[in-house]
Amino acid sequence: MSLAVDPVVQLGVRVLLTLLFLGTAVHKLRDLRTTAAITSRYLQSFGLSGSPALAAAVTAGLIGAELAAAGLCAVYPSGTAAAGLVAGLLGLYGLGMAVSIARGIAPEDCGCSWAGTTGQPAGWALVLRNLVLIAVALLLAAPEAARPLEFADYAGAFSLGVFAIAIYATVDVLIANHGLLREGTS
Repeated sequence: MSLAVDPVVQLGVRVLLTLLFLGTAVHKLRDLRTTAAITSRYLQSFGLSGSPALAAAVTAGLIGAELAAAGLCAVYPSGTAAAGLVAGLLGLYGLGMAVSIARGIAPEDCGCSWAGTTGQPAGWALVLRNLVLIAVALLLAAPEAARPLEFADYAGAFSLGVFAIAIYATVDVLIANHGLLREGTS
């Protein structure tokens, strides 16, 4: 027995993930030097060389993968491919944060906050956020319920995706502010 996902939900997830990965790519492109420095810290947490050349190459590859993920999420019917690339990127980023946190060398800036926050340190809340996003992305790989879509369905899916990205941005700011509030009470 397989559970089919309503196409409105899948379209809403597509909107969310398209906006998310376009936002992350643009965020990284705005300041490539800082992004490469953050990438270098993550590479070091895996025991790899944090050389500027390697960090720049990995950064370019990640930005390209994020743009590809946004494109796959926007293009129908790429559900399995989009889910795989998105889950892979989010898993890689979550693993990078988890390893750097566990080793005590987490970057002061996770490199993942584009919703109006800067300098947000990698933390367990961000790893959890990525796990939730992976679960959401996997909805794209599930079979789609067969039913005709009307204009209202498309409008509802778009609204769902925009609402979800607003929730994502709110959670991102709350996570960032939680860390700032903890520092202020110490």
